Amino acid sequence: MDPELIAALESAGANLTLYPPGAAPLALGRRPRAARVHFHDEGALAPLARRDHLALAEAYLAGRIDVEGDWQEVMKVTEAIAPDPDRLERWRAALRVGLRSARRMRRESISFHYDRPPEFFLPWFERWRSYSHGFYASPETPPADAQAQKLQYAIDHLGLKPGMEVFDMGCGWGAFLEFAALQGIRVHGITISPVQQAFVQALIDEKELPARVELVDFADFRPGRRFDGAVFMGTLEHFSDYGHAARFLARHLAPEARVYADFCSARGSHQVGAFLAKYIWPGTANYVDLPRLMSALLRQGFNIHELIDDTPHYAYTVRDWADALDHVHGEMEARWGREAVRAFQLFLRSSQYFLSHNKVQAYHLVAGREPARG
Repeated sequence: MDPELIAALESAGANLTLYPPGAAPLALGRRPRAARVHFHDEGALAPLARRDHLALAEAYLAGRIDVEGDWQEVMKVTEAIAPDPDRLERWRAALRVGLRSARRMRRESISFHYDRPPEFFLPWFERWRSYSHGFYASPETPPADAQAQKLQYAIDHLGLKPGMEVFDMGCGWGAFLEFAALQGIRVHGITISPVQQAFVQALIDEKELPARVELVDFADFRPGRRFDGAVFMGTLEHFSDYGHAARFLARHLAPEARVYADFCSARGSHQVGAFLAKYIWPGTANYVDLPRLMSALLRQGFNIHELIDDTPHYAYTVRDWADALDHVHGEMEARWGREAVRAFQLFLRSSQYFLSHNKVQAYHLVAGREPARG
């Protein structure tokens, strides 16, 4: 194996054992049994030699590489093989956006990721089916409790009371919608996923919630009234026209109403890596450009009431999703196929590593057009 790569893994502190085909195992670190990586053919080793992150991921998806043990040790390979898209891929991404409308690409991206049967996601979600981060009192907080803590935090910081109406942009599988509606708060959710819309509508009907869900692109949404608050939970990664979002809020929030948003961000480039761009978030998904988002809100007269770093909380969240998926991966692969399930395992474990090592950040933001209450 490439001595320079091995040196880079050792420098990153990797504790694992590599099992190349037809050769003796190679133990690295003080705890080499922490993780075990099995290469089943010479072709699976080739991406290591040429430092090809995407090809390495694809070898895992195809079952030509297997991983046992601590994924966080395995993810230290990203210290030697960067997952960022190269210049050619950045150029291709820019070309795709230039040749097709952002609206069409956004719909295709959402469809690619979300228009799977709910049963693909529900086995590794907690009770509230939230697809953004919870608030953890400690690393051992149960996932459902962490999500309930975040959802209640948003309600409290928006000042929502029974009978008020809140806008839920990209309502997902109805996490905030259900949590708030059970307290008598009226919720108007929107989504561009017909699968999610059908799921949430069934939830509303079953529980007789004071809520509605509409199948509409946020760019086309024109409500005929003002809301008492708005939530953007894990949706700004899919809608980077922050100017439009800020103008919408200025026009469709009551003067004293506030907005709560949580999201992932990154320093430098906001483009996701090559693996995520191909297998998880194709199209227009990006890390949130935090300075540009805040600037858009400020231009529309909003005060930033709080901006808080939630990075450890998101690391715990994706850890819990990944652990839950690992627990049911056998049944999941039998139903949905090896590549689909392994793509999400790799997505969640890499997200855990990048959040845990501060390579990607998570935040929540509260803003309003009146000064924050003391």
